[in-house]
Amino acid sequence: MATVIMKWLETTPEAYDRGIQLLTLGRLSPLKQRIATEYIQINGRSDVRILEIGCGTGSLALMMAGQGAQVTAVDASPVMLAEARRKAAGTGYLEAIDFQRLNVTELGQHFEPASFDVIVSTLVFSELPPEVGHYALLECAKLLKPGGRLLFADEMMPETTWKQLIYWAVRLPLVLLTWLLTRTGTTPLRGFSHSLAQAGFVSNQLESHLGGSLQLLEARPAGAVGIVLPMAYPRLRHRVTLRTLALDLLSLVNRMIPPYPKVATGLYRVGSPGRDSPVLLTGNYELTVRRLVKALDRQVDCWLVVANSRGINVWCAAGGGHFTAGDVISGLKTSGILEMVDHRALILPQLCANGVDGWRIRQETGWGVHWGPVRARDIPAYLQTGRKKSAPMHQVQFPLRDRLEMTTVMLFLYALLILIPILIFWQPYAFLIYGLLASISYFYGIFLPWIPGRDGLGKGAVLALLTLLGLWAWSLGWGNLEPASLFGWSLGLGFLAFFVGAEFQGMSPLMRGEQANWSVEGLVGLATLLTYAAGRLLFGGGL
Repeated sequence: MATVIMKWLETTPEAYDRGIQLLTLGRLSPLKQRIATEYIQINGRSDVRILEIGCGTGSLALMMAGQGAQVTAVDASPVMLAEARRKAAGTGYLEAIDFQRLNVTELGQHFEPASFDVIVSTLVFSELPPEVGHYALLECAKLLKPGGRLLFADEMMPETTWKQLIYWAVRLPLVLLTWLLTRTGTTPLRGFSHSLAQAGFVSNQLESHLGGSLQLLEARPAGAVGIVLPMAYPRLRHRVTLRTLALDLLSLVNRMIPPYPKVATGLYRVGSPGRDSPVLLTGNYELTVRRLVKALDRQVDCWLVVANSRGINVWCAAGGGHFTAGDVISGLKTSGILEMVDHRALILPQLCANGVDGWRIRQETGWGVHWGPVRARDIPAYLQTGRKKSAPMHQVQFPLRDRLEMTTVMLFLYALLILIPILIFWQPYAFLIYGLLASISYFYGIFLPWIPGRDGLGKGAVLALLTLLGLWAWSLGWGNLEPASLFGWSLGLGFLAFFVGAEFQGMSPLMRGEQANWSVEGLVGLATLLTYAAGRLLFGGGL
């Protein structure tokens, strides 16, 4: 379900453009126009080569091509690139712009050093983790020709306290309104001038807008390319604190609706690893990292690379396209792990193999990919046997404890979804309906392995039948419901039970995602409504 919600949250190109215009109060489009006409400094030359990082829907690339520049525009989003190409074709500049799907850690692999006169980005570096942004700056320094320049238009956090107060007072309502209208957002950069200096650039501010929160910076290499200074990578330990207890409670009631608790991407130590210690990589969902560390702490000395899975667990993220080989490669390149170990053996979670291309990782990085055991608690034994997995380490299981945990997670989500219709139509029965929903859900969670059916639809049908038999038995023995009431409750509880079985399929690691059932659920829901309408005609106002 988390990946389903993330798919809904993915911004369309049109919504993205509207959202950015709203967040910048209309300042960004004129700023892009000035970048194209004033700051890239074509001066009548036809050989000026420009690289735009994160071209989005292509508006700036089109403006620069219109000035006669040779533009290469890259973006990691195929949806944005498709819209950019469509706009370029409509304006006659499709052949003048080289659109490529690349993320910022792949630039050095695809372009020769000293290839570009100007590298431009707008609202890109504010969305990158710090280590990825630093890596991208080092790559940019290599790609610039002698005398080349970087141009950054991005959201910056004002430096003085009073300007920060004004910034947040104006920004918070805008952020909420923009997200509600377009599901778009940005994150301000902090200390970006220092980041540029650390990467070997000298920068100066060309323009400043919105109280200093939207700035255009120019940066030139200062000589030698900057390097990452040696650092003590943080050590992760398993601890139980009020914070972790609060996060456990949050994860129990919400793993579906973002924002998800995240761990900062980068390189971490577990224990006291050395140059020969194993290297593990996982996503940045907080609960994933914490449970992994719990299994490893005081058992294994290892390096842990936390890569960007958009705050989703690795299985759902990989299956939904939010955690890919590109994210793994980016984590390896930018975390600093290359300088910390003498081997190139990488252990990945087996449960992300559904969306991570291990062969691509081997080809592009030289790291050997080893798929670890399904359960984190088996990792110490897996490492002690020289990365050999026993049969149980391959097998996905769904024991009672996990079923009850996931039932609670799903129950809270669907309780929220039906809250409004209950308050509108069935307010007197709210507690009864929620009690029945909880009873049906936990019954399903407890007896899931023994309920017949290959998927949620089959199990949902059986669950609906069992629910109806229970309702009818109660009515005959104690409830003595009138026929009209019994008909109405049968329809409602029957569909509710079927819905629980079909939707809760998404909580089980043994079945495919619940979105595969939505068309059938819709048809069953429509049939239920039609039957209810027929019942109204049959029983009149007594239903």
